[in-house]
Amino acid sequence: MKQFQDKVAVVTGAASGIERALADSSAAQGMKVVLADVEERALKQAEEELQARGAEVVALRTDVSVEASVEALARLAFSTYGALHLLFNNAGVTLDTPLLESTLADWQWVLGVNL
Repeated sequence: MKQFQDKVAVVTGAASGIERALADSSAAQGMKVVLADVEERALKQAEEELQARGAEVVALRTDVSVEASVEALARLAFSTYGALHLLFNNAGVTLDTPLLESTLADWQWVLGVNL
């Protein structure tokens, strides 16, 4: 895709880090942006900051490890903008605990988010 103006980008993990930078860049290119993140307060702040810059943006708290939550995100993108041109599915987590101290629940969380 060579033209980004008025295209639609969906960014998971959009409230911080590289994902936030992708959302900012997409908006700067004139894209309509759908923000998704599990951190509701940071997500709302990202949405407000992009809107203040004149970006067309909507946000939805999304837990990418929950199928229904991801389906709601897709419905929002299509019902709001009618299309989806770029999907930055970058939400991801890691464990800070040593391998031998990690629990089954830790690994289920990592796999649920990252896969």
